[in-house]
Amino acid sequence: MNKWEDIIEVALPLPFPLKIIKAYLIQGKNGYTIVDTGLKTQDSLDVWEKVRSEVGFSWTDVEKIVLTHYHPDHYGMAGTLQEMTQAPVYISETDWKQAMLFFDRKSHLPEHMADFYRKHGLPENWVKQIPDHLKGFHQWVEPHPNVQFLSAGQTIRLGDHVYEIVHTPGHADGHLSFYDAKRQILIGGDAILPKITPNISLWPECHHNPLALYFDTLNKLKEFPVKWVFPSHGPMFDHYQERIAQLEEHHNKRLQTILEFVAEKGKVTTVETCFYMFGQNLSVHNLRFAIAETLAHLEYLRYENQLVQEEQDGKFFYRRT
Repeated sequence: MNKWEDIIEVALPLPFPLKIIKAYLIQGKNGYTIVDTGLKTQDSLDVWEKVRSEVGFSWTDVEKIVLTHYHPDHYGMAGTLQEMTQAPVYISETDWKQAMLFFDRKSHLPEHMADFYRKHGLPENWVKQIPDHLKGFHQWVEPHPNVQFLSAGQTIRLGDHVYEIVHTPGHADGHLSFYDAKRQILIGGDAILPKITPNISLWPECHHNPLALYFDTLNKLKEFPVKWVFPSHGPMFDHYQERIAQLEEHHNKRLQTILEFVAEKGKVTTVETCFYMFGQNLSVHNLRFAIAETLAHLEYLRYENQLVQEEQDGKFFYRRT
């Protein structure tokens, strides 16, 4: 459990290849603020109880719970922690709607997602696994919290410091980061990570060009003087401008690789491109993200008029313009 001034890092375990999510506990005169929560698992609860005991506070000392975005490793424990603390939970309205799209048991998304992947070239033996895979996340996010909405451009007090709420979409449509101008620190969620690249994925019923959003986010973040970033994966870091440049370079190289692949093949599906980029030895979990990330890049190129999309026999193909 690392601490920097009033910010305590809470490392929560994940049952995914990405093993850890970093939540933050922020101390203040009026109580504690939790930023992101982890998956709803017994392991996560055990970590939170250990932190509570070591720091020396009661659950009723938590004054608010703030979520950077709706993904289950950030959102999952929010409802449980709300029951324990009686604290309000804050999230962007966009990401609350997407949490319901992905995690409400009444949502049509699991079946829609399967058909979406089928149209983008996924073989049927994979397609049939998608609905149950998505429904498997219910156990990690329930109960759902009662929420209040945050809007970009407003400010919020986290602990004893006032932060600007910054809309940083790309990784999630309603992703929020929190910037303390006085100390020049950014609580960045998954918008900017020190070692790995945030997954930029295109999902059905979400933004049609998330990679364009992400490039805009990186351009926006360049304007903020930042000494330290507190990310959701990896250690706090200070090579802020350098890391932004690296992330831009990463995506530009991937776009060029995809363009060259499409030119070589003449016509490709999203899944063919995905297997070229990431290989085929993928779990259903990783495959879902790999396809969505590949599609985000293909659609970015289509909106840049470098590719066109055609439909043939119920499948979508891409070719060079």
